Amino acid sequence: MSKSNILLKISGSIAAYKIADLISMLVQRNYEVQTVASPSALKFIGSATLEGLSGRAVLTDTYESGKMMAHINLVKWSDLTILAPATANTINKIGYGLGEDLLSTMFLAHDWAKPYFLAPAMNTNMLNHPATQESIGRLKRWGVNILNPESGKLACGDIGYGRMMETDNILKTIMPYLKKEIKPSVLVTSGGTKDPLDAVRYITNLSTGKTGANLTDVFLKRNWSVTYLTAAEGVRPIGNCKIITYSTSDDLKNKISNLVSNNNFDAVIHMAAVSDFSNINYDSTKKISSENEKLVLEMVRMPKIVNSIRGKSKNKNMRLIAFKLTSNAGQKEIQKQINKLFKNTNADLIVHNDLCSRENNIQHEFNVYNKDGLISTLGLGSELGDFLESQLKKVLV
Repeated sequence: MSKSNILLKISGSIAAYKIADLISMLVQRNYEVQTVASPSALKFIGSATLEGLSGRAVLTDTYESGKMMAHINLVKWSDLTILAPATANTINKIGYGLGEDLLSTMFLAHDWAKPYFLAPAMNTNMLNHPATQESIGRLKRWGVNILNPESGKLACGDIGYGRMMETDNILKTIMPYLKKEIKPSVLVTSGGTKDPLDAVRYITNLSTGKTGANLTDVFLKRNWSVTYLTAAEGVRPIGNCKIITYSTSDDLKNKISNLVSNNNFDAVIHMAAVSDFSNINYDSTKKISSENEKLVLEMVRMPKIVNSIRGKSKNKNMRLIAFKLTSNAGQKEIQKQINKLFKNTNADLIVHNDLCSRENNIQHEFNVYNKDGLISTLGLGSELGDFLESQLKKVLV
C-alpha cells in the first residue's frame, strides 16, 4: 500500500480553519499527514482538531524537548510539503531566507527534489505590496509551486483577490504529485458448498453467506479491492466488487487455488462452509431409489481446503484468516481445535463460533484468536469486519 507522507505547515491566518477539510480529504485517501503550526495559527484552529484529524501530534516549537531535529527529520520523512495558509509575514520571512521559527527553518532545510506548495492568504493590498510580490517571485524561482489565491469576499470585508485557494482545488492541484494509492486486496470466501449424493440430490449446509457479505461491505468502505467467492445462491454484498460463484467443494477448491496462485492478494478470509464428507459411491448417472425403506451411505472425509491456501499463494506474505465452527464445545475442546487449525493452516487469525451462540441461523458471537490466544469477542458481521480490517491494516502498512 504505497502512500505519500505530507508535511502540512500552517501560519497564522483566519483561513487556517479551512485546513481541517484538507487534512480530512488527505487522510481519507490514506495519506499520512504531519501538521506543523505557528503559535498564531493555533489561535484560529486548535491543536486538538489538527491532531484528531491527522492522528499525529502537531508541532509548533523549534526547541521542543526531544524534537530538536524535527526541521531536518520531517523534511526527510515527507514526500510533499504544503504551506497553507501562507501569510504575508511568513512569505516575506522565507522569501528573504530567515529561519527564526519552525516553519521557516523547515523551509531552509527543504529538499528541492521534493515538491513544495504555498497557498497565499491575505488582504489584496498586502498581496500586492512590492515586498510580498518580490518574495513570491523569488520563491517561484527557487522552485516553490504557488497555489494562486482566489477572488472573493475577504476576512476584512473587502471584495478582491487574496482568498486562499479552496481546499478541494488545492487537493486537485497536488494529487498528480502524490504517489498513487495501491488498494490492499483481499479474497473473501463465503456461503456453503453443495456436494452431490447422486444424479439429483446433494449435501449442503445452512450457510447463507450473510456474514461474509456484511464483512465484504466493511472492507469495500475502507477502500479495499475485494474478490468475493460465494455460493451461487449466497447473499451478495451491497458494494461493488468482483464476484465469482462456486457450487461443489471441488469447484471451490479449484477456484481458490487458481485465484491465490495468480493474484497477489494481501489477505484471504476463508469463511465458506465446506462439506466435510462426500458420498464414496457417488455416480452422476444414477439416482438413489426412493423405494428403499432404509438408506445407508458410505461417506469419505474431504481434504480441508483451508490447509492448502497458504502453500498455493503467489504472495508469500499473504495474511490468512480461517474460521472454525464447533458444536456446544467446552473451552478446553475449543482451544484444542483452534490449536490444531493453526498448526494445519499456519493462519494468522482464526475466528471461532459455536452452535450454542446461533439463533434462527444467525450467529451472535465471534471469538477471534491469534497464536497466543483469544484477542477479541465480537457480535454482528459488520463488527467482525471492522475488527479484522483494522488488524490486517496494522500488519500491512
